[in-house]
Amino acid sequence: MGRILYGVMGDARGHVTRALTVAQEMPTHEFLFVGSGKVRDLRSKGYMVEDVPMLSTFYKNNKVDMGATVANALAVLCTGSKFKRRVIDIIQDFNPDQILTDYEYFTPLAARSLGRACISIDHQHILTHCSYQPPPSEKLSRFLTCSVIKYLYSNCSRYFIVSFFHLPPKNAQTTDVTPPLVRNAVRMMNASDGDHVLVYQTSPTFHRLFPVLEKVDTKFVIYGFGAQPNRKNLVFKAPSTDGFLEDLASARYAITNGGHNVLCESIYLGKPVLAFPIAKAYEQFVNSYFLAQRGYGAYSTSLNPSEKLFENFEKHLEGFRKNISKGYFLGNQQLILSLENLIQNPS
Repeated sequence: MGRILYGVMGDARGHVTRALTVAQEMPTHEFLFVGSGKVRDLRSKGYMVEDVPMLSTFYKNNKVDMGATVANALAVLCTGSKFKRRVIDIIQDFNPDQILTDYEYFTPLAARSLGRACISIDHQHILTHCSYQPPPSEKLSRFLTCSVIKYLYSNCSRYFIVSFFHLPPKNAQTTDVTPPLVRNAVRMMNASDGDHVLVYQTSPTFHRLFPVLEKVDTKFVIYGFGAQPNRKNLVFKAPSTDGFLEDLASARYAITNGGHNVLCESIYLGKPVLAFPIAKAYEQFVNSYFLAQRGYGAYSTSLNPSEKLFENFEKHLEGFRKNISKGYFLGNQQLILSLENLIQNPS
């Protein structure tokens, strides 16, 4: 049994879900997680967690709130040396056999200060560590996002990028691209084609979506806005992991933002996706762009979508399903074998 220290970004559930999946796929090892926000939820799963502040992203009106996001980053970075020192102490006390990070800022810096290797497992680095032709828009968002990734989150010695769309790495010696990590709860679902559409929003700010959905002759089951009175064909549900997965597995298709984790789980279950990437969140835009490029669904950047958008999407459902059926979206074994090999044969 080895000890693994795992720094995790906790402002989005996808990072935490991915890290938990790694831990559950490596049950013979002892894990210590470093982070805050939703990382704290891992304590209820029986894991040790050390609380360290994070650089968070904030949203408003289905856009990245740049002011709040920058203010938070400055507040954390201004006292960053203290938190880096804290993570150094945690590493020295825990003495891990392997150090991992999922888009967490302090862990790679602390590992480097100690001369230790740190392995990145995330999706964000596909934007900076892989070769591709950038979409012909969102240039400012691309510059800002890639600059943040390059200068704040690229201090690792090895990168594993999990993605539903494969892109060639710029440096195959330090970067691997694998199919997505899929949590056990999703893998156990039996997918079916029900009479509803699942709607999930990362941030409960896209209220303009509802009046349009009310005009579409379909039942929509909505997560992300909490339990509230139903409206015509809109059914709002409280947060529930089991309920969400059951509704996703039995949905005709899914409507969500461009977050990679939900896109992966939807596609794995054979569900086409209509994505509304959050404005100024470049990774979400790229995910949505390649979703459409691969023929797994479509996307829109409109903050005022029309009824016709949904009607056109539904006309192409069978084609989307056919394209999804040709793909492979489970990379758990490939990634875990690589991690185990690095534990047994550290460089």
